[in-house]
Amino acid sequence: MKNLKIAVLFLVIAILPVITSCDKKGESVTRVAMLAQGITFDDQAFLQSCKTGLEQSKTDFGVECQYDVDTTTTNYLKRLEYYGEQNFDLVIAVGYMWNDAVVQAAKEFPDTDFVLVDAELSEKQSNSMSILFEVDEVSYPLGYLSAWWALTHSSANPAVGYVGALEIGQTRQLVEPYLRGVDRFNQDYQKSVAQYGKYTGTFIDSCLGGQVADSLINLGANVVFGVGGQTGNGALIRAGERGKWGIGVDVDQSVSIPEASEALLSSAMKRLDNAIYAVVKAYKENHFSGGGIYSGNLSNNGVQMAPYHNFELQIPDSIKTAIANIKAGIIDGSIFTGWAGTF
Repeated sequence: MKNLKIAVLFLVIAILPVITSCDKKGESVTRVAMLAQGITFDDQAFLQSCKTGLEQSKTDFGVECQYDVDTTTTNYLKRLEYYGEQNFDLVIAVGYMWNDAVVQAAKEFPDTDFVLVDAELSEKQSNSMSILFEVDEVSYPLGYLSAWWALTHSSANPAVGYVGALEIGQTRQLVEPYLRGVDRFNQDYQKSVAQYGKYTGTFIDSCLGGQVADSLINLGANVVFGVGGQTGNGALIRAGERGKWGIGVDVDQSVSIPEASEALLSSAMKRLDNAIYAVVKAYKENHFSGGGIYSGNLSNNGVQMAPYHNFELQIPDSIKTAIANIKAGIIDGSIFTGWAGTF
């Protein structure tokens, strides 16, 4: 009996280092929850791009994924707390509206790590981080492209327009550099492509987006930049119906809104899939950037211009080369997009 007790004791001592050296991030299965406000993650747009990145992480790293989407706006914290109470390893909240809830939940659940997508957290904590996108780096060359297209299709009174959702940093970071890209074209070619636009105050009113697009087209806009959710989508669809052209946002909107695909020159893409994948990969490798920011930009393929699709052969090499040079200048810092990063 004495020898048996000694054997058991040695067995326990041998196992202890294995148990204590295996922290949460080193477990074979990492549980990740992704939360959003909306109707579905399969929206062929912003949320689906986020889901694609997490699904690829599931394939490559074996993470266990759970998705939580809801149209309500009053229970962000409660929803985050649920996953904290369930001891999830990583909780990803999609959209600026989650900021306050993420800040609070990170304090309540120090053993869970949190990620806020598409906004910078207002308070830095060691178990939370932000994902941001330097979308100005693609909206600027798209403004250049739009100015050229408008001039080509209306040499007398060329103009471009934008229909924005809420006048917040996430939309301004697209709109303002887009207009600076138009300015650059005017300077390069000594032209006067005009600029019109309006913020509507909502992301979810496609009819209003179409109405504002109508007013811009009546003023002479040949290209409409639709910036922000269903409102922007409505503007792009209306531009196509009026025989004009559009620039999309967030994803390749030739795919996400096929009813407008024939009119879309390109889109300012946030590569949410790449960003989500990169952050989960870093987490699995014990390199979670607590208190920091993952920045998606041109140099790391975090933002991209969508393909020209039907317009590939209509855009001359001279303009394609100019756009390539602009992107190279943005990457090396010789070209400033006009966005100073103020939200």
